[in-house]
Amino acid sequence: MFGKKAATQQIDTAVTKAANFEITIADMARRSERRAWMVAWSAIAMALILAGGYFYFLPLKEKVPYLVMADAYTGTSSVARLTGDFGDQGISASEALNKSNISHFVLARESYDYSQFGQRDWNTVHAMGAPGVTVGYTRLYAKTNPGNPQTLFGKNRSVRVKILSVQLHDAIDTGSRPKAATVRFQRSLFDKGAGTAEPLDSKIASIEYVYKSNLKMDERNRTLNPLGFQVTSYRVDNDYAASPPIEDDIPAPVSAPPAPVDPSALGANAPVSPAASAADGTQTQQLPAAQSAGTAASSNANGVSNQ
Repeated sequence: MFGKKAATQQIDTAVTKAANFEITIADMARRSERRAWMVAWSAIAMALILAGGYFYFLPLKEKVPYLVMADAYTGTSSVARLTGDFGDQGISASEALNKSNISHFVLARESYDYSQFGQRDWNTVHAMGAPGVTVGYTRLYAKTNPGNPQTLFGKNRSVRVKILSVQLHDAIDTGSRPKAATVRFQRSLFDKGAGTAEPLDSKIASIEYVYKSNLKMDERNRTLNPLGFQVTSYRVDNDYAASPPIEDDIPAPVSAPPAPVDPSALGANAPVSPAASAADGTQTQQLPAAQSAGTAASSNANGVSNQ
């Protein structure tokens, strides 16, 4: 009566269902926990991405004014970024080096001085210019060229160059590093004997350049061009903008003498000078004498007629 009961089909089915229920509950708990952790990690990743994007776009909200100045005579323009440090305008090292190298090349390429030609200008142009650029410079100083500066100006005259502006342009391929520039400059002819200079012309130079660290040069050219600056394209056009007017010397103003005053126009209240008063007094003194003389003459005439 109290012995072990025999297992039946219904009992086995109930036990199996109970066991499967426990397994299902545990499996659902594990999957729910896994899903919760996935949602948590996704939220953390999204928060980090949003924070990074916020800090990335934060500088775009800064309002930076720019000052654009244009010369009404030469047409040159310059752009300056107005920052809080107005006493020390910020300029990147690469921009300063680019403008310095470009200015050195233009000064050497366009100026002429017989005493400095073989020592400075020729070496600088060949150290900073590509072969396609230096060949035009070599042809300029060829003996067969009628426009050779040595033939035109000789030893007693020199061509001096004044850089007006250097504008750097962004490269089209990268959009960040400047590899082109526009230079405006004026040339003047200096007479060494007379010590006078006269304007010659105004030019615009379009330049393309690169930096080659592996550029092969000797020690002398490396001293002139230590960073491997090389001009790959160089073109010069006439600048047809009007030159600034020459300021003439204005003499000091000279005080003009006082204008003469007509006493009759001013009336009785007009001031009378001492000289005029003396002259009037003389005439006043002479008038009674003339009148007395006339009276005496008339008296004598009457006496003669009475006799």
